[in-house]
This record gives sequence, structure tokens and C-alpha cells, in this order.
Amino acid sequence: MKGIAPISPHDQGPRVALALAANQLLASATHLFAKGAVVAVGALPVALIRFLVASATLWGWQRARGVGGIDRRDWPRVALLGFLVVPMNQGFFLFGMVHSTPSHASLLYALTPIVVFLMARAMLRERMPWSALAGILVAFSGVIVILTERGLKQELEVLGGDLLILVAVFAWALYTVLSKPLLARYDAMAVTTGAIVSGTLMTLPALFIPGAIPDFATVPLPIWGAIFYLAIGTSVIAYPLYMYALRHLETAKVAVAQNTQPIITSILSWLVFRERFTGAFFLGAALILAGVTWVETRRAKG
Repeated sequence: MKGIAPISPHDQGPRVALALAANQLLASATHLFAKGAVVAVGALPVALIRFLVASATLWGWQRARGVGGIDRRDWPRVALLGFLVVPMNQGFFLFGMVHSTPSHASLLYALTPIVVFLMARAMLRERMPWSALAGILVAFSGVIVILTERGLKQELEVLGGDLLILVAVFAWALYTVLSKPLLARYDAMAVTTGAIVSGTLMTLPALFIPGAIPDFATVPLPIWGAIFYLAIGTSVIAYPLYMYALRHLETAKVAVAQNTQPIITSILSWLVFRERFTGAFFLGAALILAGVTWVETRRAKG
């Protein structure tokens, strides 16, 4: 079958590192473009346009490559991945970004490796070392600091947005765990295309919701640029790069590399949105990044 490709250890090297670095740069800017787009036209229109464009592009690219698709026996898992990555992950992420901030979102997404670790342990019924548990507690204490930094004290709407993004993080973590078996048999682009297209099909009934698609003439050109960045830069380029790295590297190595994303996003958010950071924010960020790094380094050594 053309879509099936075995994992080769020779593929691990500079190309994988470059793919992971490019993914982090693209993903770091995703939170900023998402914030600008959803504030301007709303979360639902952004989600629908983004994934319609992404699905058409991925499907066309997959056809042009001449690579076979997913075997019929794996369609149910691909459909589940589609549900997790489009309606669940991106649905909650975009609606959460209406009220949350790019820096908060990137830090909450930094928890993904720990959630992946916990899910994998639960599904495989593996033992959890006490050293990993300590890192998990540190990271989640950082989450509490971030959630209460402004959410409970000043802006309840920010807290609500952060909680929606936490749901998105859990969906993305489950998507990562369930993708791994498919990545052993198919290339990253085939898995990503199947997931995005199937997930987009699930969202099509939302097109009939009044206001789901805005008057295109009223959407400013910069907002179109932001939406197309989310569709092409994130969904068509960054997603497959993430899956490619996940396919050829241990999850621990991919996870640790992701810790650079909140730093880049926070710097960009300060430059673009003039976002202000408090001492509590830096404390929470340090706890989250330290906890995640500790868990993943212990896991890598194990």
C-alpha cells in the first residue's frame, strides 16, 4: 500500500530537528494570529474558513503527491483523530482565545507533554515514577498560578477562556497519543490530511448557523492574512511537521523542544499586543516549564 511507510532510524537527524524547529516557530505565532482573527470576526467563522481552506489544500496536495490514503480498517481511528483535532481541540482553542491571551494559551499548551504522559500511562497501565509525579505537581501548581494571576482577581472572562483552552490541551494530548500507532504505518502528511478532512466534515453543519460565515467584503485584509496563516501556516505546514517529528523521535524529545514555544509567544505578544506581564505570570511560567522539563527528562532517562 502506497500510504504505508516504515519508520527508518536513518531519517532521524538534521531534517527532523529542522522540522521540529520550524513547527515551534509557526506554532508560537499561531496564538497571536488566532487572537487577532477571533476578536475581529468571531471564533466560529475563523474555525470554519480556516479548516475549509486547510482541508482543500491538504487533500489537493495529497492527490498531487500520488501517495495512497489510509487503509479502510483505520478509518474509525482517523475519524476520531479528526473529531479531537478540529471540533474539540481547535473549537475550544479558538473560542477560548476570544477571552484568553496568547501568552496564557501558549503556557497552557506547554502542559501537553505531561497530559500525554499521563494518558499514555493510563492506557498502557505503566507505573509512574515518583520523580515524574513531583514534576507533574510542580507544573500544575504553575497552572493554578496562571489561572488565578488575573482570572480570579480581575478578569473572570480571562479565566473562562483559559479553562476552554485547557479542554483544547487535553484534546490535543489525546490526539497525540492516538496518532502514534498510525504514524508507525503511514507518513505524517497522510495522517494529518485524514484527520483534518474528517474533522472538517464534522463541522459542516455549523455553516447553517446564522452569522457563521461573515460578509467577506467586510473582513479587513490583515484579518484574511491571519486566517490564512492559521489555515496554511498552522494546519497545512506546522501540523504535519509536528507529526513528522513525533514519528521519528521519542515523544520525550519532541515534548522538551516544545518548551521554547511559550517564551517566543510571550515575546511576540508583548511586541504586538503590548501584553503586560506580572510577577505571578513569570512564577507560573517558571513552574510549568520546570515541571514539564523535569517529567520529560526523567522519562527520557527511563
